[in-house]
Amino acid sequence: MTNDLTKIADVGQLESSQRPAIDADRELIKDVAMDIGKAVVHHIETMYPKMFDAVGQSAKLSVRNTVFNEIMAALEVNDADAIRARLERRKSDRRRIKKLYRAL
Repeated sequence: MTNDLTKIADVGQLESSQRPAIDADRELIKDVAMDIGKAVVHHIETMYPKMFDAVGQSAKLSVRNTVFNEIMAALEVNDADAIRARLERRKSDRRRIKKLYRAL
């Protein structure tokens, strides 16, 4: 007899092509990603109320959409090696871009 944790561990051992797909349509996933983006904006507004005053109201839209886009892009990759490569590439890209912006 297996419990839910064993089932989860077993799924992690499967090849990516054998793993079950998310049981939701793309529009529902987009709704979830957008909701998370809005939650991040809400958190910033609540915890750092003066931030958006300092950077302008368009920053809310930028933060929300960036979170949405990052979630949707991350869901396109389901192979462990590809995920690791993507994470490493993104880490490197953030460092490079930060360095470029500091040089401006």
